[in-house]
Amino acid sequence: MSSSQQPRRRRSHSRRGRPAHAPAPFRPFTPEQLAARAAALPVISFPDLPVSARREEIAQAIREHQVVIISGETGSGKTTQIPKICLELGRGIAGMIGHTQPRRIAARSVAERIASELGQKVGKQAGEVVGYQVRFTDEVGPTTLVKLMTDGILLAEIQSDPMLRRYDTLIIDEAHERSLNIDFILGYLARLLPMRPDLKVIITSATIDSDRFAQHFGSWDGPIGESTLLRPAPVIEVSGRTFPVEIRYRPLAADAPTSYSSTSGKDTNALLSPTASATGEEILAGSGVEQLVLEDADDPLAVEGYGAGVEIDLETAICHAVDELCTEGPGDILVFLPGERDIRDVEQALHDHLGNRAPRDMSRSKNPADIEILPLFARLSSAEQHRIFEAHSHRRVVLATNVAETSLTVPGIRYVIDPGLARISRYSNKTKVQRLPIEEVSQASANQRSGRCGRVADGIAIRLYSAENYASRPPFTEPEILRTSLASVILQMSALGLGDVASFPFVDAPDSRAIRDGINLLVEIGALRALENSSSSQSGFELTPIGRDLARLPIDPRLGRMLLAGKDAGCASEILIIVAALSIQDVRERPLDHQESADTAHARFTDPHSDFLTYLNLWRYLHIQQRDLSGTAFRRMCRAEFIHYLRFREWRDIAHQLRDMARTIGIHTEPLGIPSAEDVVNEASRAGIADAAARAAVSYTRSTSAVDTDDIHRSILVGLLSSLGAWDPVTRDYTGSRGTHFTIWPGSGITGHPDWVMTAELVETSRLFARTVARIRPEWVEPLAKDLLTRVYSEPTWNSSRGAAYVQEKVMLYGLTLIADRPVLLGRLGATPLGSIRGAMPSDSPFAAALSTPVTAAELAREMFIRHALVQGQWRERHAFQRRNDEAIERARETERRSRTHGLVADEMALERFFDDILPASIISTGHFNRWWKDKKRTDPKLLDYPPELLLPRGLGQTGDGFPDHWAQGELRLPLSYEFHPGSPRDGVSMSIPIEALGRVSDEGTDWLVPGMREELITEAIRALPKAKRRLLAPAPEVAKTVAAWIEDVRRGRVDLNAPAPKKAQPTQQQAQEEDPASLSAALGRLAAWGERTGQARSTRKSAGTAQTPAKHSPESAVPSDTAEAAATSSEHGTARTAQSASFNELFTRALRELRGVDLSDSDLRAMEDSLPDHLRMTFVVHDHDGRELGSGKDLGYLKRTLAGATDRALRTAVRQALSEAQKRSAKTAQTQGEPQAGAVPTEVETATGAHPPASNAGLTAPAGAASAMESGEGELFADNLEAFPSAPLPQSVESRAQGLLIRAFPALVPQGDRDNPLAGVRVMANASQARSEHRMGIANLVLRAIRLSTKRVSTRWTGREALMLTSTPYPSTEALIADAQLASVRALSDTLAGDRGLWAIRDASAFEDLSTRIRDRHEDQVYSIIEVVVRAMESWAQLQDHLAEASGPAYASLRSDVQAIASSLVFDGFIAATPLERLLNLPRYIQAQSVRLRKALRSPADVSRDEKSRAALSQIDEEVEELRELMDTRPFDGRHEAAFEELLWMREELRVSLFAQELGTARKISPQRMLAAIDRLHEAI
Repeated sequence: MSSSQQPRRRRSHSRRGRPAHAPAPFRPFTPEQLAARAAALPVISFPDLPVSARREEIAQAIREHQVVIISGETGSGKTTQIPKICLELGRGIAGMIGHTQPRRIAARSVAERIASELGQKVGKQAGEVVGYQVRFTDEVGPTTLVKLMTDGILLAEIQSDPMLRRYDTLIIDEAHERSLNIDFILGYLARLLPMRPDLKVIITSATIDSDRFAQHFGSWDGPIGESTLLRPAPVIEVSGRTFPVEIRYRPLAADAPTSYSSTSGKDTNALLSPTASATGEEILAGSGVEQLVLEDADDPLAVEGYGAGVEIDLETAICHAVDELCTEGPGDILVFLPGERDIRDVEQALHDHLGNRAPRDMSRSKNPADIEILPLFARLSSAEQHRIFEAHSHRRVVLATNVAETSLTVPGIRYVIDPGLARISRYSNKTKVQRLPIEEVSQASANQRSGRCGRVADGIAIRLYSAENYASRPPFTEPEILRTSLASVILQMSALGLGDVASFPFVDAPDSRAIRDGINLLVEIGALRALENSSSSQSGFELTPIGRDLARLPIDPRLGRMLLAGKDAGCASEILIIVAALSIQDVRERPLDHQESADTAHARFTDPHSDFLTYLNLWRYLHIQQRDLSGTAFRRMCRAEFIHYLRFREWRDIAHQLRDMARTIGIHTEPLGIPSAEDVVNEASRAGIADAAARAAVSYTRSTSAVDTDDIHRSILVGLLSSLGAWDPVTRDYTGSRGTHFTIWPGSGITGHPDWVMTAELVETSRLFARTVARIRPEWVEPLAKDLLTRVYSEPTWNSSRGAAYVQEKVMLYGLTLIADRPVLLGRLGATPLGSIRGAMPSDSPFAAALSTPVTAAELAREMFIRHALVQGQWRERHAFQRRNDEAIERARETERRSRTHGLVADEMALERFFDDILPASIISTGHFNRWWKDKKRTDPKLLDYPPELLLPRGLGQTGDGFPDHWAQGELRLPLSYEFHPGSPRDGVSMSIPIEALGRVSDEGTDWLVPGMREELITEAIRALPKAKRRLLAPAPEVAKTVAAWIEDVRRGRVDLNAPAPKKAQPTQQQAQEEDPASLSAALGRLAAWGERTGQARSTRKSAGTAQTPAKHSPESAVPSDTAEAAATSSEHGTARTAQSASFNELFTRALRELRGVDLSDSDLRAMEDSLPDHLRMTFVVHDHDGRELGSGKDLGYLKRTLAGATDRALRTAVRQALSEAQKRSAKTAQTQGEPQAGAVPTEVETATGAHPPASNAGLTAPAGAASAMESGEGELFADNLEAFPSAPLPQSVESRAQGLLIRAFPALVPQGDRDNPLAGVRVMANASQARSEHRMGIANLVLRAIRLSTKRVSTRWTGREALMLTSTPYPSTEALIADAQLASVRALSDTLAGDRGLWAIRDASAFEDLSTRIRDRHEDQVYSIIEVVVRAMESWAQLQDHLAEASGPAYASLRSDVQAIASSLVFDGFIAATPLERLLNLPRYIQAQSVRLRKALRSPADVSRDEKSRAALSQIDEEVEELRELMDTRPFDGRHEAAFEELLWMREELRVSLFAQELGTARKISPQRMLAAIDRLHEAI
């Protein structure tokens, strides 16, 4: 047999009758057939039942009316007797008596009961009058008079026989269930009956809403429900039972009220009043349950329950109810529970409660009192279901779902326990899934459950809720049509042409939302399409060809759609098997006591990615086994492997029927291929004989011989587009459509958590579960969903690399995001209105105001291309016109920045309009533009160049005369740049400074900024003044213009500041008349005139800090030549030089005094400087050789301080490079022209001629000899650990060019080593002042090394007292003390003997030797003199220590700490060399002052208080000194400032003497005020 060969059909698979295919068209009975049918009518007899007693009344109603409603109590015999009454009336001959049942098992069992009462058997042979037809079984013959069938069979026959001609009577039994099929049939019959007056309809139920049905099927003068009811249909209520049933209420918790009183509710009184039990029975009788009677209402259990008023759980209550019923006598107990899980929980609770009375294996029970507990629900195996109906000898407790509520009669049931709960199928309009919540059942369902008992004897029904709760429940169960999906109904109605669902005569009209959801589902699968200009109702849609095909398939529309998609994908055979499996109950069984074994057996067929493929694996496996095993062996195999054999037969039959039905709509399928016997053998040899068939089936599905599984899943996906899910790692579940969240059913074979899944069914129990799941790829969904997708676009963005506008597309299906952010070319959206794109229309769009119609995506794409690509240059293309346009815009913007004028340059909107007028409308991206421009530029290459009048529509603006490009400072020319960005740190003028030149740049003159900003500077300066002065200078712009003109005249020499002010011209008579005498200007004029007459006018005030102001630098040299020439040719050269050296504050103050009579104080100027806008102060930007910015700010001194290290490194690099290039050039010159003459100077290193070094203030160049020496080795300028002066002379400065600027550096000796081993090094420094300071220390170190004395030589001259005093110094040894004293001596003598030129002039070895010789002659005596001062200081130190010992009390702790801190700052390791010699002489007095201070404080507490006051005065001084030190640390090193600060420190010591020991005297006049004044002076100088 080939691998695709199919299993042969075996005779052992016999079936009663042929499969029920699509209903054949109706053919009327022939006269012969009618005669045979009449002859087959048997003798009819009626048993003693309530319905039989009233058969005459019922027969008369049937004869006289077309519709009869019979409400008969459960057990009254209505189901079996009414068909016989109809036969007795002669019905069933011309047409059959159709008798519907809600379940197949009920149809079969009722047919057998009727046939038995007629003395026949069920069949389709001639003479047999009772038959039945259910799914897959048709036992209807030519003489069948009574046909039992499910309501689904009748619904299917409507398609082939819309007039139902094969029937003359229809009995709709169990109508109270109100299933979807029943409601549709009832509605269809209501429309059909007027057209079939011969048709009789009998509606029966034990708990039917008689009045509702009577009205619906009554006579109306128009449409049903919309007109007037003329006459209701007759209702016959049949009461009475064979055995009565007692109702007992046992609530889980006590209900209120707890007593029977007049305050109880109306319903409670009717049901519970002890004097009105008859009334209670009447109420029950009103529902057709007259034989359901109430227990004694005085029983407290009826109100308080088993918990005696305390709430208990359901399982405990059921256990108590079983105990109660066991005492009532023999009989089985039926317990209704909501679901399988509840059954398992109650089963375990009963086993625990009953213990040995309820053995799990009843086959071993020998005690007649034992109780057997059995479950009953739809998913049980057939063997377990059959156990319910087997004969038994023990009491049974049957735990059942509501499957046992109607039709199905469990034998032997005498008692019922009803918790009043059930799982009710409800369709969620929000989540669009079928939910199964647990709800309270209706009164009708409660009575139906109670009617299940009392069949064999008097019954008892225990309701685990109160009578009041029962009375509050709805009388009848809500119809299924109000709580389920209507897609199938709408599809069939559309196919039959029955019109809208909303206008169909249902007994209860469905909700409009359910109708809308059904229509949407059909639209989703392509069965319906909207008509043009239609509404959302059903009439606005038409059936598509797909819908017509689906209507011919008796399966769920979604399953049918999968089959149609499988045809297109070439996998219809596989889809057909899967659809058949989804149409029935799962063939895999999972018995409660063998769950693990069943799971293991079923796992062999599991596909880890798809439960749908598992069905194919299972199908192939079962057909392999059916092929290879006998019929009996195959059934045994099914039983052993937990496969339901009958369901497998059903699955196979459905597949055959679907194959036949699919052929009628053009779908031709073949039997599904299965592995051959050889394949199974190969698999057995490969991995063992065990499970070889299962492995072969799984391998076959995965092999290339089978259809691609992706095609299978895509076909299934077409019908499940609303049942998708994406894994959410946060919530650990799947996010589904419409915001639902679900998890995969535990029984699924899917492994892990696939990112995307589809599910055939979503069922909500304890949570929302997905059953039958498969992994999918999200990219499959988009081409299948098409118009169902919702596409949301983000705000368009520009893609520079692609040169086009893009949007981020978000694709969603029913709220589920399929694609989050997919870039889509905006232009491809074409005519899509911008309203569908979020944020698509920018508020600044140049076309927004001009557009009267909505902008399309293509138009916006063109606009964005023009803006971003052509105007802003955000693309990768570099056309020549772009470069020209960029240059033109930059020139225009530079004009705007320098003039600081807003809006001078044309904005982007104007530029966009320029391109919009030229470019064709089809250009929306770079590709479109390049193709157009390639041809256009050949004829007009400058078509896209900006014209000048476009860029500067207001004129060309100011010229660059007042905005120079460079700042001239000596020989330096520093570039200036301009920015006009208020709020930016670079707003205003920025000076670019190379790091190498930072030390030479000064901020002098920068307070004037550039000429073009003078007037703005003056205006803002006036506005920054305090209000008292500012109000005298209003309006500020006009005053500023006058002040600017005056200052310009002064700086150009046209106004002499030393000349007396000219007398003001007397105003003319007209001017005097026009000027208001009370005005401010008149008052100021009178004040100025008085000052001139009296000589009281204020003199010129020198601004703070201007006394030592050197000549200022300014950018005046950068202004045009006519300005410079005017200044140079001024006849008053002296006046011009004076004005040029003045600061802005000086001339500004003078101008206001001269022009307006307003004098500014120092505080006014400080307030003005603090409030002046930042853009009116120069910004200094320091950069390195590569242009990288190193620092920027308004404070040049701070930049110098923080970048000092970088400056030194840059200088060294520049000097090294210059020297290296000089050596190369010198060597090259020597080779070509011979050795250079002495004094030749290289270009990079500037030197001066002359044999002797110049004076320190004569210049910053080195002698020619020094330069020559430096040429020989650049290492001479960078040396370490020198013990003698360098052999080559040190030039006083070295100059080099870096970044186009002349850079000057200063070589100097720097101290190295320590006091025991003094050394020196050579460094090139950027700061001349620091170089001088370091050079002084370096010279001293080398001199000391050359002339230092031995320790013994110095110490031998000490007396005993001196030696004793010197032992108390903080030095670690005598050697250290002597070394420090010698260093102090050399430093003092070096400063003294260096001459007028100072130590900076010592630049060569000869000068150094001369200095060393002179110092050596005086060194020893100087050392001894220093030692003598130190001895005196240590004597004072010893006295101080004695006084410190005396001040040991806690009252002196603060004083003692302060004294110790001061003493330690004076005497420490190294204090001799650190203290200048002239200050060292005062050191004993400073120490003695602290002793006197202690002695005074020890006299009395008042002296301690005075000391604290003095200390408080000093604390302010200390704070000011610390602030000054911090300020100096942020500034470049300045020798003058350092000397002044050191002087402040010694002034502080003198102040301490003055405050604490005035009797010792001071070296100078000193006070806190003098001290603070000195600090202020130094602060201002810094």
